[in-house]
Amino acid sequence: MRFKTARRAGVLLALVAAAVVLPGAGQSHIPPESDGATYTFSGAATMNVDVRPWGGGYVRSTPYLIDCPMACVRPWEQGRDITLTAYATPGHTFESWEGACAGQGNPCTLKASGGVIDVRAVFSGQFVPPTPAAPTTPPVAVDPQLTANVQAGECPQCFTVALTGTGYNPNSSIDILLVYVAPDVGAFEAQDVETSDGAGSWAQGFFENCEFDDGLYSGPVVIDVTATDEQGASASTQVNGTCP
Repeated sequence: MRFKTARRAGVLLALVAAAVVLPGAGQSHIPPESDGATYTFSGAATMNVDVRPWGGGYVRSTPYLIDCPMACVRPWEQGRDITLTAYATPGHTFESWEGACAGQGNPCTLKASGGVIDVRAVFSGQFVPPTPAAPTTPPVAVDPQLTANVQAGECPQCFTVALTGTGYNPNSSIDILLVYVAPDVGAFEAQDVETSDGAGSWAQGFFENCEFDDGLYSGPVVIDVTATDEQGASASTQVNGTCP
């Protein structure tokens, strides 16, 4: 038996995200006189927080009353210590404070005093939408099948066998085991003789020269053939030939 080379046989996930409309870096926003909050009390200091550009980031306070641009105008008890922290949105960088926090780093600390406290956080940059993940490739169904096509020949190629495998793991090396039932001369294993293509198919041929340990053999030849890929997917068939 000799192997010979044979020609090899030859979801998109929709990503849905919530859209956020953010103005460009060149746009500005004038903080509203009210953001909908009407609660106040006598003698309170009113804090007005703004971000620029609108959408470049947000500001939160400790204690947690300011969360601008959602909650930008809030009353504070006189003398209350306040910490303001600026957070940039993707594609932006915090640059500086203006107003009551001018000259401070991030976060800014101040004390509520007076009637109105104006603070603005300034950001630079431009919103960069996240890159969608590449669509995944659905796995190839593994259902290995093995067929053998036997053709009579002339010695020293007394008959030839074309093995065809389908349904194996894609791009996987193939081992072939041949167990001789008749004549009973044992087994022969060939490792990495083929590699399946992207669809899990492969083909390999071999010929029988009818030469065994006792010399030339004449009579029926029965071979159990098993082909296994490197992930363990396996299929078997039987070859029936004749040595003249």
